[in-house]
Amino acid sequence: MNRSIMIIILSVALQSPLYFGEAAEIRAFHNINQLPFKQIFGLPSLDNSQLTEAGKWRLNLISNLSNTYSNTIGFSEQLATDCETLRASLIVNYGLRDNLQLSLEVPYVRHGEGFLDDFIYGWHDFLNLPQNGRTKANSDQMHISYESGGTTLFELSGPENGPGDIRVNGAFTKPWNNRTLIFSAELKLPTGDYARLTGSGGYDFSLGLMLNDPLSLGKYRITLYGGFAGLYLGDMEGALGDIKKNFVISGRAGFGWKATKIIHLKLQLDALSALYDSELKDLGDPAFQLTTGVSLVFTDDFYLDLSVAEDIGTLTAADVAFQLTLVAAF
Repeated sequence: MNRSIMIIILSVALQSPLYFGEAAEIRAFHNINQLPFKQIFGLPSLDNSQLTEAGKWRLNLISNLSNTYSNTIGFSEQLATDCETLRASLIVNYGLRDNLQLSLEVPYVRHGEGFLDDFIYGWHDFLNLPQNGRTKANSDQMHISYESGGTTLFELSGPENGPGDIRVNGAFTKPWNNRTLIFSAELKLPTGDYARLTGSGGYDFSLGLMLNDPLSLGKYRITLYGGFAGLYLGDMEGALGDIKKNFVISGRAGFGWKATKIIHLKLQLDALSALYDSELKDLGDPAFQLTTGVSLVFTDDFYLDLSVAEDIGTLTAADVAFQLTLVAAF
């Protein structure tokens, strides 16, 4: 019965008069893995957005708020993470040509106690989900530490904040079978502070390729997108630099449905290979995040993204991350 109702609702929605436009430009969510020891790197921002027109500017205001609790113990390593991380970024895009864009990202990062612990604990309790060590007693606390061989190599026991690592990105598009290929190159600069976990202390460089496909399922107003990137990790400050990998791969795949001219519903999967040679799952395993959300498209030059990302690899990404993005072109 429920399945029949859902099929009827979906069929009606696909024919809904609320839709007034042509096939939509569906934009990928601009989210990264926000585990404290992962977000310090220049994780590729695989973007499928239409590039800014020649001579025009586009401003992106992005706020990512994530919450993580874990205490992972291995044979010789231990990692404790209990914090809430806010990453607020301003990204400025400029169109050099209609198919060539230059971008600058300036982030601000804060790690602290936060306020989401009680909500997440209650939500897990309501759905009878595992708490993975969360208790009422450890709500709204902040502690990050890494031990190896019985020696504490890094520790934060109070809130820290500051400018993050600035990124410079260049993107180029090329038509392909009525679809679009987006090539990108990105350089991360060491403008953050490793001691505060707002940066890695080194330069990172990535090359990426995205495919934007509004054609294959265009009759349903669905756009598919996906791609991958290779990332070279430069020098890293601190003892964890000894176990950092030099090269990692990330991937992204998703789709969006233009439910109405204003409302775009999206689902996205992000994957990231291990960043460290570690026995701990948090650091030494591939990461997987599933993001769901909506875009509110007011005009072609002004839209709002709202999304929630979940760690589906368990311990490999932030437990939950909320994102709000506001984009305006002029």
